[in-house]
Formats: sequence, structure tokens, C-alpha cells
Amino acid sequence: MFDHHPTAQDFEGFLRSSSRPAGSTRNPQILRHLLADCPVCRVSLGILGWSEQRLRLLTPRDGDSFREQISEAAIRNSYDYDRAFAAVDRAVAALLTQERPAEISAEALMAELLASPADRQAELVAGQGDRFGSPPFVRLLIDQSHTARYRNTEEMLRLSGLARLAATACSPEQAGNELRLADLRARAWGQHGNALRVCGRPREAEEAFATAQGHRLAGTGDPALRAWLFEKITPLYIFRERYEEAVELCEQAGQIYQDLGERHLQASTLVQKAVACVYSGETVGAIRTLNQAIPLIDHDEDPHLLLAACHNLIRCYIDLGRPDQALLLYSETQDLYHELDDTLILLRALWQEGQLLRDLGHLRAAETALLRARKGFLEENLIYEVALVSLDLASVYVKLGLVEDLKATVATALPVFQSLQVERKTIASLLQLQQVADQEYQALELIRVLSSRIEPLAKRSS
Repeated sequence: MFDHHPTAQDFEGFLRSSSRPAGSTRNPQILRHLLADCPVCRVSLGILGWSEQRLRLLTPRDGDSFREQISEAAIRNSYDYDRAFAAVDRAVAALLTQERPAEISAEALMAELLASPADRQAELVAGQGDRFGSPPFVRLLIDQSHTARYRNTEEMLRLSGLARLAATACSPEQAGNELRLADLRARAWGQHGNALRVCGRPREAEEAFATAQGHRLAGTGDPALRAWLFEKITPLYIFRERYEEAVELCEQAGQIYQDLGERHLQASTLVQKAVACVYSGETVGAIRTLNQAIPLIDHDEDPHLLLAACHNLIRCYIDLGRPDQALLLYSETQDLYHELDDTLILLRALWQEGQLLRDLGHLRAAETALLRARKGFLEENLIYEVALVSLDLASVYVKLGLVEDLKATVATALPVFQSLQVERKTIASLLQLQQVADQEYQALELIRVLSSRIEPLAKRSS
């Protein structure tokens, strides 16, 4: 029994063997200190490299935090600690186990892989699992896939598929143990699901996320992984128009990041939450959330996130009919757009510029910007965006009274809409737009309705 506070050595024994019989008399004492947020014990945990937040957030299953499982009353009484200790044991033992050192560096494996023809790379990874099933290599593929999200969506998908194959080939010995392997596979499948969503394959994305979630639940319970996967799943919920659930996922992930002291990652969840608010029509709430997020963003670590926040804030001002304010913010972010110099980001900036020029009444300049944006999205095979830009272009022609140009735009957009496999009523509304081309109010209302039907399909937040 402890007369005073547990020492760092006591905690080390607890973390490595908390539910074993040898620790049965001391572990309840240690647990009381942990649950009481003892400041002296927080120092001891810090010596071991464990933050109180990380330990507290370890979860044996969704929604059950370590702290929530044991009430004060239970501690005072004769409580069976087995479940709580098993949860801690399972996660801590797994997280303290080291990966087997890789014989070949991840960078060397990547160079070898890229030297092979693209159509043979998957076969190479799957066929040589003992070499390519390396955790550092899996993580490198995941990072490279994430980096490609704005530059080349097909590359993003290809790399995530390779990460999934490499994680499948990885053995428990390479990962450290079964639980850490499950975590690794959860990340690989989560990134693959995100890439499928970005590439406009939501059904496959949903299946991939389900697989990722299954691996996560079989893993260590690492709270950071839980938050990361929730972030990846959120855009798919937005796509499915499940806005309340999307906001809930963002809030859960954001709370985890806040508890872990990850301000920048917390900002990312706030931006995601704002996107859900935008699409659900809660524009004022989205502005409030974005203004919370922007001060938390580390520009040097992730300039894309800062740009995404500003881009959506501009969008909010456009939706609220405040183009002057939107234009001011757009002007202030121009350097950031060009600093990143990503094709897709620049196309979205051009699209937004066209919308702003239209709303400010500079219709010919808006036409030029939107035509260029539509051409760029078409070259990138982003057909959802092509459909939406076509509708913005149609609204410009309505305002200009150019009936023939409007009809030509609708005719060009028709096969694009058909390729999206939209509902018949959407195709009918598009055709009806040609019939009311000379009636401004009716035409603009039809365009608004069409945009509301297509826009959910084009949600590609990172």
C-alpha cells in the first residue's frame, strides 16, 4: 500500500501490468490518483512520456472513456477493477511495444516502387509483403496520398490503395503486436476511403470506412486515431446530407484534440464543422465556427487548412449576399492561393472569383473566369464541379439576357448531368431551363434549385 504518491517506477509497473495479480493490491491506489487528477502524479506520468490526457482518453470501445467507466462510488466500494485495468492494459501494453526495426528504409522502398511501372506496383506490394509490409512504408504511402489530394486525385487514390495493400501484408511482428497492426490498417483503410470519396466513389468509400472502423475497434483504442478517422468520415456524412451526424463527429474529434492539446488539429475539425453548417443552410453559424478556427490554425504546418477556412468564409459572405465583404477577404488571401500553387486550389479560386464578379455586377469578367474554371475542371475530370460551374455560368447569361448562350450552356451541361446519374427530375429541371431562358426570375430560381441538388455531390473537403 502507498503511504504517499506513486513513483515513476510504480506507474511504469502499472502501465505495463495493471490487471495482473501481482499488481492487484497497488493498482487501485494508483487508479485513485489518476482519477483524482493528482498534480504530483501528472509529473511522474510526464517523466514516462505519458500525458494525463492520453491516458484518460484511452477507450476500450466507442463512447466509454477510462474516466467514465469508474465512478467515485465504485472506487469507494469493493469494486471489480478488471474491466478498467483490462482496458488500460490492452492499450498501454500495445502502445509501449516497439515496431520491429525495418531492414530497408521507407524512402528506399518508395524509390524502388516508383521505379516499377504503375500497373505493376500493386502486384509488387502484395507479392512481397515481407519487404513492403513495413509500418514506416505504410505511413509514408498514407502521407504521400494525403499530400496529393489537391494536386492529383487519381494519384491520391492510387497511393492509398498501395497503403492498404502494404498494411494488409504487414505482420503483427513487424507492427509490434496485433493491436498496433489493427491501428495501422485502420489508418490505411481510412485514407483509402477518403481518396475514394474525393474521386467521386461514395459507395466504395463507405465500405472502406466501415473496414477502417472495424480495424480501429480491434486496435489499441488510441484516441488520436479515433479523432483522425472521425475527421475522414465527416465529409462522407456531409455528402449523404447527414449534417447533424457530421457536426457531432466533428465535435467529438475536436474535443479529443482539445484534450490532447492539439490546437491545429482542433481547428481542422472546426473547419469541417463549418462546412457541414454551410451545406445545411446554417451560414451564420458557419461564419462563427470559422472565426473560431482561424486563430488556431498553424499556417506553416498546414497552409491548405488556412486557405480552406478563408475559402469557406468567402463562400459564406457570398451566400449571405455580402459580396463586398467577400471580395475584401478574397483579395487578402490572394498571396496564399498562389503560394500553394496547386492546380485544383487555383481552379477553385478562379471559380470563386467568377462568383464574386457576378454578384458584384461585373458580368463579362465573371463569364471569362467561369469559362476558364469550367475548362480546367473538365481537364481534371471533376464532373461535379463542371456541372456546378456550368450553372453559375448559366446565371451570368440570364443576367446578361443572352438567351442563346444560356441554351448552349445547358446543352453542353446536359451530358455532364447525365453522367452524374442524377434523378430524372433534375434532368427535367435542366431542360426546363432552356424553355424559360428569357424569363429571368424563373430561370434564376431553376438554377438555384439545380445547384442545391448537385452541390452535395461535389463536397470534396480535405
